[in-house]
Amino acid sequence: MELWVSIDLLEGRVVRLVKGELENTLVYSSNPAYVASQLASTDVDGIHIVDIDAALNRGNNEQVIREILKNARPKMLQVGGGLRTMDRIVRMFEQGVDRVVLGTILFRNGDLVRELVRTYGEERFLAALDFNAGGIVYEGWTMRSLMTIEEGLKLVDNLSLKYILMTSVERDGTLAGPDLTVFERISPEKRRSIYASGGITTPHEVKHLAQLGYRGVILGRAYYERLAPLKEYVKAAKVA
Repeated sequence: MELWVSIDLLEGRVVRLVKGELENTLVYSSNPAYVASQLASTDVDGIHIVDIDAALNRGNNEQVIREILKNARPKMLQVGGGLRTMDRIVRMFEQGVDRVVLGTILFRNGDLVRELVRTYGEERFLAALDFNAGGIVYEGWTMRSLMTIEEGLKLVDNLSLKYILMTSVERDGTLAGPDLTVFERISPEKRRSIYASGGITTPHEVKHLAQLGYRGVILGRAYYERLAPLKEYVKAAKVA
């Protein structure tokens, strides 16, 4: 199983939002490029970059992302947050991003999603299904889609997207552990294309998700607060 570390950007800083709430922000660094350079020398499979400002329609961190790209190779890099137009998505690819995370656009412009997949291929995209107890949410976690998780997974299939990122918003940034009531009920076949995220805290939890057959996990707050050595999370991801 793959293990990725997230760099969440807010006003040029590396942060975590607890439960996706802007008023509950934890700041870890004012130098995202340095954080990326540190990760580049580890055994993680990739770096997951989230532009929170863009997701919330309050500007963007494109200049910061460019600096991260310069410092993060040879790691795989994927970027999400506010990427809702062809121009912005193409610009990410032109700057060297390996994969783009699509969220709000899934629910608002399916035709554009299909065009992107035809143009760049399914390997270049990750469909973001952020969820809480009420179902799928989008637009920086502020809008409820009225879709269940199962309906969201069907939508992704209909849009010909291969990979999925499922994030429990209520667990995100809480160190409360992954939402196993959701992740254990996803079909084993579907798990092979899903990255699990939100609340992952211990190497044991990473190992459990690997044994369930998930494609990957995204580590956030647990990495920044050094709850265990990063190599232990990497080792746990490779057990299955």
